[in-house]
Amino acid sequence: MTSTEWQSVTDANEGSFVVDLPTGWSHDVRLLRVGPAQRRVVRAVSPDGSLRLSLHDPDLPDFYEPASGMFPQPGVHQLAQYVGAEVFLPQYLNQRFGAAPGFRLGPVSAEAELAEATVQRGAAGGIQLRCQAASARFGFTDQGRAVDALAIVSTTSFGIGWVADACALFATGGEPDRALLMHAIHSERTNPQWQAMQNQLFANQQAINAQESAMWMNQSQALHRQRMGDIAAAGAANTAIHNERVAMGEASTAAYLNRLNTPMPTGFPDAPGLDQQHSFINAIREEETLRTASGEDIQVDAGADRYFVDEHNRRWVGAQGNVDANDFRAAGLNPDDYQEGQIRR
Repeated sequence: MTSTEWQSVTDANEGSFVVDLPTGWSHDVRLLRVGPAQRRVVRAVSPDGSLRLSLHDPDLPDFYEPASGMFPQPGVHQLAQYVGAEVFLPQYLNQRFGAAPGFRLGPVSAEAELAEATVQRGAAGGIQLRCQAASARFGFTDQGRAVDALAIVSTTSFGIGWVADACALFATGGEPDRALLMHAIHSERTNPQWQAMQNQLFANQQAINAQESAMWMNQSQALHRQRMGDIAAAGAANTAIHNERVAMGEASTAAYLNRLNTPMPTGFPDAPGLDQQHSFINAIREEETLRTASGEDIQVDAGADRYFVDEHNRRWVGAQGNVDANDFRAAGLNPDDYQEGQIRR
């Protein structure tokens, strides 16, 4: 890499991340929100226009494994089995640039150090990842000018799903500078204040979900009491049994809500906290412990914002963001069979 002066540039939309770019380059650095997904965009062009830097492709979807049991949101997620970077890279470049005049693709090389760095960053945050990274030279003709480019792609699996990322440096009238591209990739870092705010928003949403579940349970109990009241004349014995069941249900609901409001070790109000050993085992297994509406705990695959359980057979489904009865019907499920559970952490 030739001598380059760098400047730190912050995401213009939310201040969520910072990246180093060559001084004097025009740039577009921002965070995009596509439904529940967050997509970073980094674009930069040298003063003479001969070099163009591109980090991340916001048009790439997130992927769920077909057997994950997750609801894919159109335009955000796709169902697909994990594909390693050395296979994904040529497919991606052919799809994005294959129609350009004079398109050519060089050999694909593994980027083991970049993949290992991704795995280590995940491990530092308590997340077990599987990652592959690969690079390739390619080129094409743009408005009569030959363009030489270097692309680096990674595919990272987190169990029930995986993500792909693509970065490239394009050069007109010269060679793409690998060191410049790698410096920009490695310089990108998340703003810790922004991340803390996102964590708080997530905790608040979990609390709202818990309140909505409690309201739904209270309404269900009220309807149940009304129905039982209509047949109370059938006999005092049935009425006594009904009252006993209602009392047990109210006590269970009160205990459930009390546990929901017990602060976790982090200080956020949420579901009953798990002991350290249980939390550690969940992290290893990539699972969550879910408290059902009836007060039972079950294990589910991690990765969803919300989980719904059919307590007749303990079958569960996970979802990102808001879902309604039509989402269940579209998946071939009866929404009346499912009640939302509460994640315990």
